[in-house]
Amino acid sequence: MKYLSSSTARLMMASASLIGLFASVYLLYTYVTGAPITCGLVKGCDIVRSSRWAYTYGIPRPLLGVIFYVGLFFLLILRAAVQRRSIFVWLFRLTLLAAILGFIESGFLFGVQWLDLRAFCLWCLISALAATVIAVAAISDRDDESILTQYQELKRYLILFLFFI
Repeated sequence: MKYLSSSTARLMMASASLIGLFASVYLLYTYVTGAPITCGLVKGCDIVRSSRWAYTYGIPRPLLGVIFYVGLFFLLILRAAVQRRSIFVWLFRLTLLAAILGFIESGFLFGVQWLDLRAFCLWCLISALAATVIAVAAISDRDDESILTQYQELKRYLILFLFFI
């Protein structure tokens, strides 16, 4: 089985984290302001937002998504910028752990929408897809040094971020 190169896997994780961040920020905005959710063909966003699963201890779930995606993007930047091998390895492990936890949370919430609510939120599905891409790319990532220089990798993240905003 052929794996992605480490730099490609990290670029995929960074791209997916920005897509997930966009979906989470939009959902957070609608949760906080009470604005209507544009849900497209799926038409289950309001059911999901009004469910008991929409908040965890009074915290809107989209806020947890924002924290996850920002944190993951920040970890990738740190990994590209760090000089010491021992710190790089710990950041690699932390990235892998975050990716797995995000995938598990997204899978759980997908199951809630499918089995309990019987309604799907388009933006939640986009976030779940982003978390899945992150997990798959994280499994393909390695803790070896990338063929890209640190400068090149940081430059790719900056371009990606500027494209996002």
